[in-house]
Amino acid sequence: MASTDDEPGAEAEATDLARLSVIQAVRSDGFAGVERYICETANGLAGRGHRVVVVGGDPTRMRHELCDEVLHHPASSISQVTRALLGHRGADVIHAHMTAAEGAAWLARPLQRAPIVATRHFPGGRGTGSPARLLARMTSRAICRDIAISQFVADGIDGPSVLIPNGVPDQAQATLESPTVVMLQRLTTEKDPGVGIRAWASSSLGSRGWRLVVAGVGDLRPSLIDLVHDLGVGSSVEFAGLVSDTDRLLDGSSMLLAPAPAEPFGLSVVEAMSHGVPVIAAGGGAHVETVGEDGILFDPGDAEAAANALAALAGDRARRLRIGGRLRDRQRRLFALPHHLDRLELLYREVIRESARRTR
Repeated sequence: MASTDDEPGAEAEATDLARLSVIQAVRSDGFAGVERYICETANGLAGRGHRVVVVGGDPTRMRHELCDEVLHHPASSISQVTRALLGHRGADVIHAHMTAAEGAAWLARPLQRAPIVATRHFPGGRGTGSPARLLARMTSRAICRDIAISQFVADGIDGPSVLIPNGVPDQAQATLESPTVVMLQRLTTEKDPGVGIRAWASSSLGSRGWRLVVAGVGDLRPSLIDLVHDLGVGSSVEFAGLVSDTDRLLDGSSMLLAPAPAEPFGLSVVEAMSHGVPVIAAGGGAHVETVGEDGILFDPGDAEAAANALAALAGDRARRLRIGGRLRDRQRRLFALPHHLDRLELLYREVIRESARRTR
C-alpha cells in the first residue's frame, strides 16, 4: 500500500520489518581486515534472517569463515564482481567495499537497480592514480551513502559520511597467563611493524621466557626476519604467517602490540579488546578512538616507550587483567557486533525507502 512522505503509514512499518536481500561486494582474492569484516557482518545479518550474498575475497578462506546460509561468489576482477552483481538482480541493497567494488556496482547499475552504500575503510580520496580517481569521481555519484569506520577515516575523506564503527563478537576473558605477545597485522610499510620488532628487542622479554608471535603477511616479512636476527632476538620471535583462528591466538596471549601510526580502525585491536587482552598501541589514527584511555598508547614510532610498556605489563598480571577488563568493557560498549548490525540495518532500510520514493 502506498503512503505519502508526510504519513509513512503501513508501508514504512512493513519495510522496517522486512527480510532484506543484501549483497556485500569487494574485488579481492585475498583475506585481510576488510574481508574478515565482511564475513563477520554477513554472518551476523544472515543470523538475523536476511538473505546475504558475498562477492570477492580468497575463495577458500571466505567459504571457511562464512556460515552455510551465506552464498559466496569469488571475484578477483571488476568484471567478475559486475557479473556476480548482475546474477542477483532483485537485491534490496548493494554494500560495496573499496573503490573497485564501487566501480563494479556502478557498471551493474543499469540492470541491478538496488541502491548502493559504500564503506570507506581508509582515509583519503577514492582510487590510486589519476585515471582511477577520475573514474571514481564518476562512479561515486551512484552511491547513496558513504560509511566511515572511524572518525579518523571520516575526517580524512571528502564529502559527508555516516560514522558506523566496526563491531566484533563478544568473547570470554582470556587468562593472560601465557608469556606471549602478539602483533596481528599486515607486514607492510603503513603498519610500521619494524617499530614493534625494535620494541620487542629493547624490552628484553625474550630473555625472561616470553615470546613474540608476528601474525600476518606482507612484503616486509623478509626484512623483518633480517631485523630480528640483527637484533639478536630470533629465538624468541615466531613469524606465524596468516593465522586463520585469530580468536584462539588472542585467547592464548597476554598482550597485543599494535605499532601502526595511522590505523584506519584496527580490527585485530578491537578483537583483542573483546578477549580482554591489554593493548599497547601507537597513539595515532583510530587507536585513539578504539583503545583510547583504557589501554596504553605510545607516541607513534617510539619503540622505547613501547618496550617500557611491554616490560612493565609482563611483570604484573594483575595490571594486565585490570587493563584488559577495561578494554573488554569498552569493546562491548562501543564496538559490539549487534550494535553495529543494528546501525547497518537502519541505514539499509533508510536508503531502500529513499530509492523507492525516487522511482515512484
